[in-house]
Amino acid sequence: MNYMEVLEAEDNVLSKVLDSQRLLRNAVKEKSWQHLMDMISAINLLMDEFNELDEKRAEIAISVNEDSSDVRQKLSVVRGKLVRCRAENKALSDYINISRMFVQGVIEKALPQTRSKVYSRNGSIVQNKPQSVLVDTLF
Repeated sequence: MNYMEVLEAEDNVLSKVLDSQRLLRNAVKEKSWQHLMDMISAINLLMDEFNELDEKRAEIAISVNEDSSDVRQKLSVVRGKLVRCRAENKALSDYINISRMFVQGVIEKALPQTRSKVYSRNGSIVQNKPQSVLVDTLF
């Protein structure tokens, strides 16, 4: 493979990653957990493929003149897609962290006894077993 072919392959892989990230975001919104796991696996495989291509590109880049306008243009397209992938990952990570903190806050307010930590004799943390919660449904 020459340098331009490797850049083309990286561009194609990143296009697939961006499409998969869009599907991943939809799976999170729809709470389709099986589809979410499938998309995570697909993205991991694509990123492994991208990492292999990037290693080839790095090896070839030593002997290639990157002053060609075609090479510079393709390299900027690949870098732009990488930035979009990182931004999508950051947005999804922020969404998950906010959701996790919200759910954790609700659980702590509903079951306040779970906040304190209990330690065993050897110093390891022992999880508290929550007491039964009785909800009065009669009006």
